[in-house]
Amino acid sequence: MKLPHLEPLVFAKEVIEKNENSSVIFCEFKEIPTLTTFIEASAQSSSSFVDQDKPMLGFLATIKNIEQHRDFDSLQYHIHLKIEAQIAEFKQFHFEVYNLHDTQKSYISGNFSVIIKEA
Repeated sequence: MKLPHLEPLVFAKEVIEKNENSSVIFCEFKEIPTLTTFIEASAQSSSSFVDQDKPMLGFLATIKNIEQHRDFDSLQYHIHLKIEAQIAEFKQFHFEVYNLHDTQKSYISGNFSVIIKEA
């Protein structure tokens, strides 16, 4: 994934699955993540819906309905994203975070929106 971030702030590592309106992203952290780092990782994961050949800028615009369901206990997770709405450069997503080996109950769920435009 092409992101303008530098280590150690690159959390979204690889697109695992993707279709027109949803994606699953592998994310990895150097230490047990916080709620804030999960929100950043989710925002980074939205780049899976961007043409990776063009330089783009993304801005986190809103965060809402964030719920933590479990304590964080791993360094690797899958973030499941679904586009809920899209108007021009504005995209709204629902996200859920799962452990790599347990997709029965999410760690976090919520919504965020980003504005993505050409650099």
